[in-house]
Amino acid sequence: MQNTMSKIILDTNVPAKASIPPNSCPEEELEMQRACMEYIRTLTTGRDKKLVLDLGHEIWKEYQNNVCKDSGMGKQFFKWLYSYYATILPQDHIKLDKDENGQYIDYPYDDDTKEFDESDKKFVAISNAHNEKPPIIEAADGKWLGYEKAFAKYGIHIEFLNREYAQKMYEQKILSKGSK
Repeated sequence: MQNTMSKIILDTNVPAKASIPPNSCPEEELEMQRACMEYIRTLTTGRDKKLVLDLGHEIWKEYQNNVCKDSGMGKQFFKWLYSYYATILPQDHIKLDKDENGQYIDYPYDDDTKEFDESDKKFVAISNAHNEKPPIIEAADGKWLGYEKAFAKYGIHIEFLNREYAQKMYEQKILSKGSK
């Protein structure tokens, strides 16, 4: 029997968006939020995905600070996360080293990637540091679209839960800035 277990890196916006009460979610984000909720539901009830985390707990802390712990989805996510954490394999618990300037050593710095959002570089660095280069699961943050090809040349891939919404956000926030 072949092992079909896949490894992932989960951008914080997926559980964060899933944990927002639907009546507090902007109408234009409801479809994307449903995709996040379904992903978290599948992740927390299935056994086919393994979450890759960093040893310094940077991603864990970001989850703690951004995911609503009082919502049903937030509670489900954290209950699963605490249980999962006790079983995480050493090869999926990555040490993210930094240089003397606080930059991630495993982040692929070049002319095409250096301007990427500082707060999200940890996700890219952890994917690059892992021997399997697991994909980064992204809700719909449009800025990632502008770097998709730049990261792909390093074997780092982004999977959008709602690519259409991400494209809309990219056009509104990123492309419109360039035309001004």
